[in-house]
Amino acid sequence: MRKILCAIIVMLLMLSAVVTGQVNASTNGATIGAFDNFSSTSYILMDAGTGKVLVNFNEEERVPVASICKLMTSLLTLEAIERGDISLETMALASEHACEVEGSQAFLDAGSQYSVADLLKSVVVASANDSAIVLAELIGGTEERFVDKMNLRANELGMNNTHYTNSTGLTTIDQYSTAYDTCLILRAINGYATYQEYAKIWMDNLTHPSGRVTELVNTNRLIRYYPYCVDGKTGFTDEAGYCLSSVAEKDGVKLVAVALHCKDAASRFLEVKDLFNYGFATFTNRLVLAADDYNAEVAVTGGDISKAAIGLSNDLKYLADKSDNSEYSVVYNIPNSIDAPRSSGDVVGTVDVLLGDEVVSSADIVLLQDISKQNLWNVLQKIFADWAI
Repeated sequence: MRKILCAIIVMLLMLSAVVTGQVNASTNGATIGAFDNFSSTSYILMDAGTGKVLVNFNEEERVPVASICKLMTSLLTLEAIERGDISLETMALASEHACEVEGSQAFLDAGSQYSVADLLKSVVVASANDSAIVLAELIGGTEERFVDKMNLRANELGMNNTHYTNSTGLTTIDQYSTAYDTCLILRAINGYATYQEYAKIWMDNLTHPSGRVTELVNTNRLIRYYPYCVDGKTGFTDEAGYCLSSVAEKDGVKLVAVALHCKDAASRFLEVKDLFNYGFATFTNRLVLAADDYNAEVAVTGGDISKAAIGLSNDLKYLADKSDNSEYSVVYNIPNSIDAPRSSGDVVGTVDVLLGDEVVSSADIVLLQDISKQNLWNVLQKIFADWAI
């Protein structure tokens, strides 16, 4: 009897361990269960819209991330284009320093001129180290000064555990990042249509000024073999192991996943795909309020009109566990009045979705019309209107 009782207790303990593993795997704690076979030493799954962490393990551990560092090189290039400092048509000189770099390359001809479009495409698609350095020298004057810009931008994005020493990701003593910080940079760069266009390319050619052609092949295999993959960046050095950061979207749910220091190339793709599949199976975007269904007005002070139409910038949704039916509340943050002049599209408030005391989603409330300052004719019209009453 005692042996039977002991056996029952052991079975109950084992069952408890299994259930605990399933619960932890669905929270943002250190994950076991579904992911306990991962070779990655740090990984994370994040909601691309809100930045909510869905799955994580050692996500703040500082490690080398190899060519994932080129996400920052690409972001600074896109931001320079956005500011008008350069354009995709700007030509840049391939220096001897750039063309002598080791690792993956576009095999640029030293002394030749290349367009920013070709350089950026070869960085995003084929992780070309030589092209990354040419872009760094174009924007920063030198790669060293460009690296200063990289670290400044990382600080602005809240990448508190990231430090860059070059534009390529090649191993140095003091270059590192984390799975969490990698999510932040990937969310930032996803706002650029040019990046998304290049990141979806599977194969392309770079034609050099001499007429020689280099074939560019995307290092992110998920682009071709995982139907929901939007973009991403790989990385590999002996020190960093096999790394992958990627974005995928399905049924309105957009996720960011990162796996660092995997044991081999195949593992990084399988493990990130497992994270995505878990996310899509577990979470859904619940519609709280459609932008077309929200119509309101706000009082105007000193304007040519006394009230102005306002609306939502986008549908208000929040990412929820499919099994969670918790009640949410909606809080509108709108001033009593706004001062003229204002332009259509100006943000005048926000609306938040709360689960308990936690804000789980927000949307901007924007003006739907222009507002001019009040003039004499507006004043007289108001006087006549009041008099008529």
